[in-house]
Amino acid sequence: AAAAAAGDMSKLKVSEDTNSNIDINSNSSCDDGDSGIPGIKFVSYKDESQLEKVMQLVANDLSEPYSIFTYRYFLLRFPELCILAIPEEGDGEPVGCVVCKIDSEGGDGVTDVPQPSVQAQMMAAEESDGTKEQQLQNSNNNTDADNNDNNNNDGSNKPALSGYMAMLAVDTTRRGMGIGTALATRAIRKMRDMGCSSITLETEVSNSAAIRLYEDRLGFVREELLVRYYLNWGDAYRLRLWFD
Repeated sequence: AAAAAAGDMSKLKVSEDTNSNIDINSNSSCDDGDSGIPGIKFVSYKDESQLEKVMQLVANDLSEPYSIFTYRYFLLRFPELCILAIPEEGDGEPVGCVVCKIDSEGGDGVTDVPQPSVQAQMMAAEESDGTKEQQLQNSNNNTDADNNDNNNNDGSNKPALSGYMAMLAVDTTRRGMGIGTALATRAIRKMRDMGCSSITLETEVSNSAAIRLYEDRLGFVREELLVRYYLNWGDAYRLRLWFD
């Protein structure tokens, strides 16, 4: 459930943005102040001094709990795919974030992501932290194995890559400025530039604002209906954006 990232854009409150034309082919950098949004700059995740704020931003929008292991899975392995929106004035704390990952393409085209229900079970289970860490490590190892086993159709050893947009969140006081759209657009460009042939995410069927953003403005298409996908039994659409 991306969107919930390993999760859930399901409960994400996506705001309407004022600029309707989105160019995902732009070559603008995410690590600069030229955001197009006055007073906001976009930078990549740096270190764990930013972890707590990222968790707070995402937790405010998600209906399902994620452990710190889920966040670290993404942020430690793919820090360049965690983009933060930070006010140019103030204490430097992010007011928005997007968290993504890249995997080799599987046989069914779905990336190997820790799902929220699994994480909830891990948190509830009477197991040691070491066991939880081992489960997460196993997930990482599986992804690495996939990278070795999946090749392009042209016979080369280079794996076909698929991006996954896992979490997207904007502080409630900063919505309506276009920050969410800017974060998503920058993440898409970055994954495209890193060699992805497509990007997937999930969003709740009832989240019409998110669906409008992804389908009408960013070019995603519906790939699958996931019945009772979330812990609240909400249905989800799996969406995919293909690159030419």
